[in-house]
Amino acid sequence: MLKVLIAEDDPISQRFVSAIVERLGYCALVSPNGRHAWEALCAENRFGLLITDIMMPGMDGTTLIRTMRSEERFREMPVVVMSAFIGVSEISSLLGIGATWFMPKPVERNVLEDYVKRALG
Repeated sequence: MLKVLIAEDDPISQRFVSAIVERLGYCALVSPNGRHAWEALCAENRFGLLITDIMMPGMDGTTLIRTMRSEERFREMPVVVMSAFIGVSEISSLLGIGATWFMPKPVERNVLEDYVKRALG
């Protein structure tokens, strides 16, 4: 079963996103910050998708994406960024450093389902 790593510090968003991922038939692992997510990626390379917030303690989502993309084994992994406080230029920068898709918060169920299906389907 493919696994989805969710890097998100907000408990409500964690539950909402993981419930959608699991309803689609995938295993969801929640990391409370970017550092934990990076450690999870390095410990087990069975993730098919990363869904990450940008503003998190420890290591933010931008640093997480940059760190991932610096490693050959993670260069092709799809990354969905979700954030409430971000403008067009920041979205462009995130796509430039390796994010695959962006979705604003609050997350819309159908948008998230579409990205998960496109990444893993």
